[in-house]
Amino acid sequence: MTKLSPFDVVVIASDFEDEEVRGKRGHIIGEVTPTQIGVFVYDLERVWCLHPDDVRMTGERDTEAQEDRGPVIRVNKYGEIVR
Repeated sequence: MTKLSPFDVVVIASDFEDEEVRGKRGHIIGEVTPTQIGVFVYDLERVWCLHPDDVRMTGERDTEAQEDRGPVIRVNKYGEIVR
């Protein structure tokens, strides 16, 4: 698998367990680890924590999001902000 990086545009797998985000597009947000990534899902305007195997790279980058990014926040696996 090609290495994922922040702001890479991805598509969530069509067979992903949560049908709310199946097949949705978004960009990688935050740190990429071998077992977890955060994806900002465009349609829902929310971040989902996923395994890297649950997404497919499009070859695009969201340069607008990269240029307009706000302050860095950290969240736990429940989506709660970690201070």
